[in-house]
Amino acid sequence: MKKLLIFIVGIATATMLLAPLQVTAQTKSRLAQILERGTLRVGTTGDFNPMSMKDTATNTLIGYDIEAMTQLAADMGVKVEFVPA
Repeated sequence: MKKLLIFIVGIATATMLLAPLQVTAQTKSRLAQILERGTLRVGTTGDFNPMSMKDTATNTLIGYDIEAMTQLAADMGVKVEFVPA
């Protein structure tokens, strides 16, 4: 009985120690996903002046957040896509 308990504890310990290694190897970083997709998706409400707001004359988003994310996407070499948050 004691050998069985030691065996079970050993298996449980090995599983807990090795499980994070497998998960890390399978998932890509967020940056890698963005670069692979070619699009930086940014959530914005478009109603928080001066950070992000919708220009009714041109029907486009403007503001500090919009400019910053547009420049970030350009620096990364990807397109920017603004999605409703």
